Amino acid sequence: MQSTDAIVRAVLAHHLDREAGTMYPWLRLQDDLDLTPLELVLVALEIEEIEHTQVAFDELAGAHTVGDLLAFFSRELERDTLIPT
Repeated sequence: MQSTDAIVRAVLAHHLDREAGTMYPWLRLQDDLDLTPLELVLVALEIEEIEHTQVAFDELAGAHTVGDLLAFFSRELERDTLIPT
C-alpha cells in the first residue's frame, strides 16, 4: 500500500506529465507547475477515488504549494479515518 504522500505526488505528476520524484514540496501549484484550479479539483477527485474517501473541497483552495497539497490530504484522510461512517 502506498503512502498518502506517494499517491498525491503520483496523481499530481500524472496530471502534469512529469515524474513523481520531481514534485517537491516547495513548488507552487499555479506559478511553478501551471496547475489551474480546475486541474487541482481533478487531481483531488482522482485521489478521492483511489483512497475511497471524500474531502472538503472548500478547504482545497488554501493549497498553494505541493507541500500544502500533501498536508491537506494527510489531514483529510486522517480525519476520514477518525470519523465513524
